[in-house]
Amino acid sequence: MHSDLTEGGGEGMADAGSFTETTGFLLHRLGVGVDRVIERTLAPLDLRGRELRVLALLGSDVRSQAELVALSGLDRTTMVAVIDRLEELGLVERRPDPADRRKRAVVATSVGAARLTDAGRLLDQAEADFLEPLTARQQGDLNALLRKLFAVRRPEC
Repeated sequence: MHSDLTEGGGEGMADAGSFTETTGFLLHRLGVGVDRVIERTLAPLDLRGRELRVLALLGSDVRSQAELVALSGLDRTTMVAVIDRLEELGLVERRPDPADRRKRAVVATSVGAARLTDAGRLLDQAEADFLEPLTARQQGDLNALLRKLFAVRRPEC
């Protein structure tokens, strides 16, 4: 993690103050906080974060469940539950896969596309509120650094 975990006497664990200032700890806590903001923001649309993630990955594309698993980071069992719920809400449909009729493909409905647009607007405002303490330049720098890290670490996330 960070070298200050071993500083301060060199005998075992550092104090809690130094741990709570590490990048990993801060990213984790902010991630939990952002997750809560996302869930609260999406609640009026009857959506959860992972459902929105799948809907966003679909966009206007037709994808197999296996593709969605690979792209989303969700496991297969969770993906089935997410797609089932999105289908119940009328936001996606399962159709025969054009490339292989034995498989089912997932596609967003027009209602799903509209819900994605609505969610995007709400989340844009929630993100602006969350990042308000940072200047526009700091927000851009933070986003660029996170995208760079995500590009390298994505398989582990």
